[in-house]
Amino acid sequence: MGYVFQGNVAQYKSLVAKLQDPAVSGPIFDVRNPEAHDGLLSEAERLLHNVLTAMSMRVDQQRRFMEKYFHDDLALMSEYGEKVVSLFKDDPQASFLKGLRNYITHMQLPVAQSNQTFGHGEFDITFTLPGEPLLEWRGWNGVQRMWIAGQGDAVAIVDTVDTYARKAGEFDKWLFDRIALKYRADIDVYIRECAEFNREHDRVFGG
Repeated sequence: MGYVFQGNVAQYKSLVAKLQDPAVSGPIFDVRNPEAHDGLLSEAERLLHNVLTAMSMRVDQQRRFMEKYFHDDLALMSEYGEKVVSLFKDDPQASFLKGLRNYITHMQLPVAQSNQTFGHGEFDITFTLPGEPLLEWRGWNGVQRMWIAGQGDAVAIVDTVDTYARKAGEFDKWLFDRIALKYRADIDVYIRECAEFNREHDRVFGG
């Protein structure tokens, strides 16, 4: 469930990483070749769409997975629910990304802009989402609208996605470890039986 989401995030961040190489970004930002820059923004929008779709799918599938297989484990379901609430309920970035997924569904792909920062022989290129067009949509809740307005002229969408993805990855690891703990005894038995089988196989057939 988390693999698809994290894979899409990695592709999105990979595009940004490639732009830090002047040999790659130079021709794209050449004013004599506007089509290249337009193509870059279209690709950024496509990848962001994939990230948001995979994010929504991860949440929905994980919830259904837990309800299907662990509905009778009240302790685990309680821990799971409390962990979700503590990490994501009051997280304005998570709320914004959820709202952005709805924005794409009911409005359009958000218009991306490239942002270049220069200083002391270094430069940084990233993508942002202008805040004003986003705020024209009436589908944002109060928390989401306030957060967007607090970002200034534009939302630093790459950083926002990265922060959420790291938190989601930590949560998924916690859940994996917690489920493994539930079945630790069974896993240990399986590992011992596999080792015994391998030893007997090597004894009989040579290893």
